[in-house]
Amino acid sequence: MRTDVLVVGGGPAGSTAARLLAKGHEVAIAEEHQTAGEPLHCAGLVTRRGVPDFARKSILSEVKGARLHSPLGFTLTLEAKGSRACVIDRSLFDKIMFHRAVDDGAVPLMGASARSVIGSRDDVRTQLRTEGRLETVSSRVLVGADGHRSICRRSAGLPPPRHMLIGIQADLKGAEFDPDFVDLYLGRDVAPGFFAWVIPAGDLLRIGLCTWDTNRAPAEYLKKFLSRPQFAKGRKVSIAAGKIPIGVGRSAVSGRIMLIGDAACHAKPLSGGGVYTGVKGAELCAKVVDAHLARGGPLEDYDPLWKAEFGRELSRAFRVRKVFLNLTDKKIEKALRLFSDPGVKKLLEEHGDIDYPASISGAVLKMAPKLAQFSPQIIRSLL
Repeated sequence: MRTDVLVVGGGPAGSTAARLLAKGHEVAIAEEHQTAGEPLHCAGLVTRRGVPDFARKSILSEVKGARLHSPLGFTLTLEAKGSRACVIDRSLFDKIMFHRAVDDGAVPLMGASARSVIGSRDDVRTQLRTEGRLETVSSRVLVGADGHRSICRRSAGLPPPRHMLIGIQADLKGAEFDPDFVDLYLGRDVAPGFFAWVIPAGDLLRIGLCTWDTNRAPAEYLKKFLSRPQFAKGRKVSIAAGKIPIGVGRSAVSGRIMLIGDAACHAKPLSGGGVYTGVKGAELCAKVVDAHLARGGPLEDYDPLWKAEFGRELSRAFRVRKVFLNLTDKKIEKALRLFSDPGVKKLLEEHGDIDYPASISGAVLKMAPKLAQFSPQIIRSLL
């Protein structure tokens, strides 16, 4: 099979790239599962800018604030005047995005997983396994949207993620919750290397956590977390698990291979979210690939675009994460109390953005200079 572009991966990033490129070129999109959007691997908390208008029916609810719980009992409540994020039915969202790409002309290759990729000066040959048989697809450009285990990334010789988070979550029905707030729980006994979350999702309560650099399985931490009295009335109706690669590299291009989404390690280091950066990165990637196919524009133009749009934010957020990893439970408590300063709290409530959480770190540090005590060298780099 020959095509202008092969997109490997039918998640939101891959579907976005395929949809945009199919308007003017021959595009095939390979999805390793028989149905797009399955299995579920995401908490589904996003901003509206990450949800195209045609996918708005996937929105289950909206939230206007967050409560951050320290390991020692202090709670920092941040509440905006209006909606700050929405919770989506991620499976439905993925299906809508994928089928829109197909409707716009992308050729779907279902149950097709990439086994090997060989790039040359003129094309890329990707070997796909479908129902036990192998097929080679030759394309002028390969867009890798194949997640944390990306064959495309390894074949391109691009570096692996700096950290790999391991996550697990459960949906509960019947548990009591506040529909306007997301709750985040910090602490090494709760979720070492990251945090636990409680997210209202329509009539369900989505409870999960990620861990990093621990010998214990995330399921052990989740079981302990779910044993809290506040979840006693809940009945578990589903469970999902997955991995999140964080720590962006210097490039997402190698020859004729382009990377987007988790394959490019474009997930946000502070929240683990990747829908917005995946979709936005796919839009920028499609713009560059279109120019290349139409006029011979360089594929390397992709790197400065995503770096200007969100790359600096990801690098900055990873530095903030390094500070967080060095905090003891006592220091986490102390930091949250510093954030509760009225001026800092107001800044976070009015200007905090889950897509660009590190963008106001400099302003926060200037208002609360005592935060510098936690990691002076890294803190100075954020000012």
